[in-house]
Amino acid sequence: MSQLYVIESIRNLDGTAHEREAQRKGQRVEILNCTVGQALLLVYRDDYNKLLRTSPVTNVLAGASELVVWTQNSEYTFRKAVA
Repeated sequence: MSQLYVIESIRNLDGTAHEREAQRKGQRVEILNCTVGQALLLVYRDDYNKLLRTSPVTNVLAGASELVVWTQNSEYTFRKAVA
């Protein structure tokens, strides 16, 4: 089974909150693609499995419990969901 993450933040590259952050923070997602040069693809597991496709990923920083993904337009911070 794929790893589930929880959205911690969605920020614009200037550091301000993205318009989507207030609605999506705390939701569980499954990341389908997180490859530099390709769109970030994720499924909102708490919202009828809606799909998000972003601008191309420019950088990824993966830690033990946190994942930060930068796209051409935004910065997404996720933490691993506890089973």
